[in-house]
Amino acid sequence: MEKRRRNPQTLTAEQFEVFRTRLDERGNVPPPQPESYMMGEIVRGVYPQLKKLRENGYTLKMLVRVFEENGVVITIHALSTYLKNLALPREQAPVKAASKGTVGAPTVEVRSGQFQMKPDVTL
Repeated sequence: MEKRRRNPQTLTAEQFEVFRTRLDERGNVPPPQPESYMMGEIVRGVYPQLKKLRENGYTLKMLVRVFEENGVVITIHALSTYLKNLALPREQAPVKAASKGTVGAPTVEVRSGQFQMKPDVTL
């Protein structure tokens, strides 16, 4: 079976200018706002205000109460985790875990005949 090569897409100079103009027009319009926000987006969006409240002595329990007064239900543990992750510099932020259906690759390349150390089992 012969492999067919993909034909690259091309634009005429006129099509390219129209495309560029449309992108420029979009650059002046703010992106549409989502209809709903997930909890991480909510906490991230109000993080500067939460940080200031924490600096002024608000406890996590008090912040959870503020969330609840505004119709947002969050646990102290969840809020603590979000705040901790947002406070970390970008390069230290935790990496998202792989989905349950995937198996992670070993951190060290193992060749046949080599010994691979396994992590200790927690008791």
